[in-house]
Amino acid sequence: MTQPLIDFETTRIAHHEGVQFRTVGEEIFLVHPDGEQIHNLNPMAAALWRLLEHPATGREMAGIVQAAFPIMAPAKVEDDVKRVVTEFLAGGFAEVKKGG
Repeated sequence: MTQPLIDFETTRIAHHEGVQFRTVGEEIFLVHPDGEQIHNLNPMAAALWRLLEHPATGREMAGIVQAAFPIMAPAKVEDDVKRVVTEFLAGGFAEVKKGG
């Protein structure tokens, strides 16, 4: 998967407007805007999806995850956030928000 050219510190990401999602029990399912793809999110991706309800930077999301799980190594948290955000962007489930 190609890494989008975004700045982890300053680029604000949010849900793509056309994505529908459903919560079933503890699980979150995303429906791509094209209506052809459904994705079930793992716990980390689900937590980040909830955070993207409001535009946030990767750094902000990593800080929230790190505060919730202080035992996790900061580099691991950052890598996980970058990977999930990259997948959301590349898959068309999230988008860069201009102007904050």
